[in-house]
Formats: sequence, C-alpha cells, structure tokens
Amino acid sequence: MEHNAGEIIELAVRRQNVNISDLSRRMHVNRRTLYNWFKQRKLHTDVIIEIGKAINHDFSADFQSDYMDLGGFSVYKDESSLNHSDSVYYWMEKYISLLEDYKKLVQKGSHHKTLS
Repeated sequence: MEHNAGEIIELAVRRQNVNISDLSRRMHVNRRTLYNWFKQRKLHTDVIIEIGKAINHDFSADFQSDYMDLGGFSVYKDESSLNHSDSVYYWMEKYISLLEDYKKLVQKGSHHKTLS
C-alpha cells in the first residue's frame, strides 16, 4: 500500500496535540505551507525531519519502506529528491520570503513618507 506522507505527518502532528500556528512559527513557514504539506503524497526528507524535530516525533517507523533510520531521524533513500533547488517547497518558501521582505520595505517606505 502506498503511504501518503502528508497524511502521516498530519496525523502525527494531531496526535502530539501541536497547534498548527505554533508549529508554523517553530518551523518558520506559514500555516498554508503546512496544510499544503499535509496534502502531499510525498515530502522531501528535510521537511519530514524538521517537522519531526519540531513535534518531537521520530518518523522512521512510519516510513520504513521509503526511508532508512539514521540517528533517530528518517533519511530518504532516493538521492534524486535531495536537490533543494528542484523542490517545489524550496522555491515556494523563497518566493513567500521575498514577498514578505518586499511588504516590509513598502510599509517602511510609506511610514517614512507619512513622517516627512
């Protein structure tokens, strides 16, 4: 049976009784990103490991067929998935970060104009 990584992650988050807003702050991503991850059939290893660390959960037992245990955290066997620049989430987070920085600059600029 094919595992749905997002559902496994979401279930673990819910079982740990972790608030989504708190988790998003811990991971420095927005809530929408977390909900998008919960819908994904496959997730990048780094995402799984970081969520595991944030909620204090070891996912190696949940992903035995696709992941191998290394020091209590899961590492995906498929090396082709490890290229960050190919990850949709990598670029999505970059884009969101740029938008947030731009918004701060615009707000800062408009604040300075009102003071003049």
